[in-house]
Amino acid sequence: MKNLIKTSATLFTVLLISSAFVPRAIGPITPENQGDAGIEIAGKVKEIIEAKCMNCHKPDARNEKAREKLQWVKVPEMDQEEQEHLIAELFETLEEGKMPPKRTVERRPEMKLTDEETKILMAWVEKEDKRLRGK
Repeated sequence: MKNLIKTSATLFTVLLISSAFVPRAIGPITPENQGDAGIEIAGKVKEIIEAKCMNCHKPDARNEKAREKLQWVKVPEMDQEEQEHLIAELFETLEEGKMPPKRTVERRPEMKLTDEETKILMAWVEKEDKRLRGK
């Protein structure tokens, strides 16, 4: 019974959050669907995200939990508050080494972020945080 309540509450939260915005485009991350004020995903950051994150965090991903948590193609459609929240979560996730999950890395070691990839993503997160906050 507790699991049913917990699952229902989680689903309700995901639905509530996801209903806050309607994506205009679902597809690859491109400059055209990023918008001027949104998070900029380009260069090495884009390459890392596409190689290490997109398989699980995309609209047609098999992993429902990852798909519900984040879909990278929807990031440009988020409002500024949602993007600021995402950046804060990304900072914590990278700092604590939470992604990719250990089970994923055990099955596919090549998905593990290298130290260099983590540094690149951390620098990007810090830059985007400052830009979104107008600093």
